[in-house]
This record gives sequence, C-alpha cells and structure tokens, in this order.
Amino acid sequence: MRKLILPIALAATGFAMAADIEIHGNVDFDFASYFNRDFDPTNAANQDIDLFVKANLDENVSVTVFTNTKSNITKGEGAAEIRHGLARSTAITSDDDRYTAFNFDGVELRWKPFQDVSLVFGDLTYNAGTFNYYFWRDPSRYAAISRDQSVRGFGVEVGNQKFGDGKFYIGATDDSKSAIAVFGTYALKLLNRPDEHLTITPSVDWVFGSEVGRGYTYFFGTELDYSKSLEILNYSVYAAYGIHPYKGEAVHSFLVEPSLNYGIFNLGLNYFYAIVNKGDSDDEAYRAAPQIFTEDQMLFAIEPSFDITKKFSLGVSFEYHDPDSEISKDEFEFLGMNFYLYPTINTNVTFWFGYNFSKNKNPVVGKTKFALGMSAHAEF
Repeated sequence: MRKLILPIALAATGFAMAADIEIHGNVDFDFASYFNRDFDPTNAANQDIDLFVKANLDENVSVTVFTNTKSNITKGEGAAEIRHGLARSTAITSDDDRYTAFNFDGVELRWKPFQDVSLVFGDLTYNAGTFNYYFWRDPSRYAAISRDQSVRGFGVEVGNQKFGDGKFYIGATDDSKSAIAVFGTYALKLLNRPDEHLTITPSVDWVFGSEVGRGYTYFFGTELDYSKSLEILNYSVYAAYGIHPYKGEAVHSFLVEPSLNYGIFNLGLNYFYAIVNKGDSDDEAYRAAPQIFTEDQMLFAIEPSFDITKKFSLGVSFEYHDPDSEISKDEFEFLGMNFYLYPTINTNVTFWFGYNFSKNKNPVVGKTKFALGMSAHAEF
C-alpha cells in the first residue's frame, strides 16, 4: 500500500504546481461489524475512491484523466459496496482485497466552441433514474432506469441552469467489441422560480450490432423532480419510470422518493417496484435479479430525522426488502438508527446501527442479525 501511495502523492503534487491544473475527487469509505445470532462479530471495511486530473488548455478546452480504486468482495466476484450487508463487504484482515491499485478509468477532451454548447470526446458515461436511498446511491451498481453505461466516442452537451440541459452521446460500448450505443437525454425545466422548481427528464439509449454484450438492446425512461419552498416548510418529490426488454417482454420499473422538511424535522421515503418478465417460474433466467438494475424487486424505506444542530442530525429508519416476489422467505425488514455529522461542505460522516429481521435465504444479510458501523463521504 505504501509503495503505491507515494508515487501517486508525488505525481499529484507535481500536477498541482503546474498552471491551470485541477485535481478533484470523491472519497467514500466505511467499516462495520456484523453480528450473528450468537452475537459473534465479523468486521469489514470498504472504500470507493475516484480521482481525476483536469488540465485547462485554455478557457474553452480541457482534458481530464479519471482514475478509480475499489475494495474487492473477499473471496467473491466484483467490487465491495459502501455501507452494505456482509455479503457485499471486504474482510478487514484482507490486505489484498482492501488495498487495491488505482486503475485508469477514462479520458475526456472537452471543447466549448459556443456559449451553452460543449463538444466532448473520449470515454463518456451516462445513467438514468439514480436513487437517493443511501444504500443504492452508487449509479454504477443501482438505478431505476439504467445504471452506468460507458462508450468511447463523441458527444454534444447543450443548455444551462435556467432553461435546462441535454446530452447526446454515440460511441463504441464497453460491453462488446461489436456494438455501438446511442444515448440522448434532456432535462426540461418547466418551472424555475426561486421557491418552486419542476424538471422533467426523458432519456433513451439504443445499442445495435451483432453482439450487444448486455441483456437488453434499449431503454426508455422519464424522471420528474419537483420541489416547493413555503418559508419554514419545504417538500419535494422525485419520481422515475423506466422500460427495457428482457427475453422479448418489457420490464417496467417505478420509483417514488418524496421528502419533507419542517423546521428541524425531516421525513424521507423511498418506494421502488419492478414488473418483471415471469416466463417459466422454475427457470433461473427468469428470476428478478438479471432483469433489473437493483438487488430488490421491491423496496420500501422511510426515515424521520431531526436536525439537532447545523452539524448534527439523527434519524430512525425502517426498510422492507423483497429481492424476488416469486421466492418466499427471501425478504427482510431492517430497523436502525443513523447519526449524521456534517463537518464542512460536501463532507459527511454517518454512524449507524440496526437489526435485520430476516431469514437465512436473503442474499445480502445472510445470517447477520445486528450490525453497526460508520461511513464517510467527501468531495473536493
């Protein structure tokens, strides 16, 4: 680990000393202790770190290089997930899985030839229908419409904060050497007042070629984001609907996330449900998991919370998860407490604990009953 960090730190220092160089990043990390029915703990620690260096060649042209490191699921496939169940975590004693290398994660050349118009070239990533629910905030893993998709190609971005903005991307996909993807979206601001906002965002992507490299050829989706401020009362509603094909039948996804703030009191709610292609109920290919971009076919979560100070809040959360409506006894309920700290802007720390009312068949929590931990997020 020390051998890896030293050259990165020296390189970052050199870039920072050069003119017109910016270094940005997102840092997420956590640890948790998961207790079984005998109250024996298993400790885990995950991290997900994005770093990118942006060189401003002039006031209208920039080049950005992206890098990423993620801890690995111990003795499993894929990357570990921040603040999740034991089945998605990294053993705290596993140096090989915790301290992974920084990998190249893309490059982008951006040129702004006109006001409110940008041309982008390189590795372009898009998604639609992202969650506010804290376990599913990573769009590379979870989304109501589409999780992260990447192409190397060309794009046009237009618009501004006042009237809305749109994107159009086309390029070779990361999923297959024989496919081209086209993506388009536009966030239309129907209301843009100081105390009221309404934005509707339709999105579409289409992949064509001899081998698309994923289970669906297209998706259509629409997102709606509404917020209203009435002095001491503020409320908002985010909703998303998506459709994509699976084995010749449409899969429909619905997400509603309303929230409310009144003085020091806050209330957040998340509801997600997917109508999947049932096909042959005995066929593993028709299970819910391969058809959707989440690990639950149905999720309900609610959290009332209180702002004790500007730097500290606490909340009580209840969640109901059902990974597959066709499978019995795989659902679970979670009841927990969250303690939120906000040291400064774009930074937060959460201490949490909770109890899982679950059966052993649940793929995430397994035999875990009680869990506690800490997670942190920072942007710079």
